[in-house]
Amino acid sequence: NHCFCCGEKNEKGLQLIYSYPEKGSAETELKIPNYFTGWGSLTHGGFLAMLLDETMAHACVSAKILSVTAELNLRYLRPVEVGESIKVRGEIGEIKSRIVETQGWIYNSNGEVAVKGKARFLKS
Repeated sequence: NHCFCCGEKNEKGLQLIYSYPEKGSAETELKIPNYFTGWGSLTHGGFLAMLLDETMAHACVSAKILSVTAELNLRYLRPVEVGESIKVRGEIGEIKSRIVETQGWIYNSNGEVAVKGKARFLKS
């Protein structure tokens, strides 16, 4: 598995470990590496977007739904510092014929929602 986020064989990847608390949900935790700095000491927003996208995709996998991202919308609510420990959670919402609607959250080290997102995945 060479996925940048969760691939065990990707030496330069994050090698995230996901848990699946219930069918249709996924969670992971990590400390933001310093090399994902955006501006000042803040984590790059694109990196946070990737984490939410990946985690919502894992929520689909936990329900045995193979899919690809069709649409991703995020709302950045609070800054996330590099070096900060965060939790990322994704859940499946509504399932339509070929579309799976999901939602996800990034929680900062204080347990506050720092980023929230919604995505639509196209069943493959």
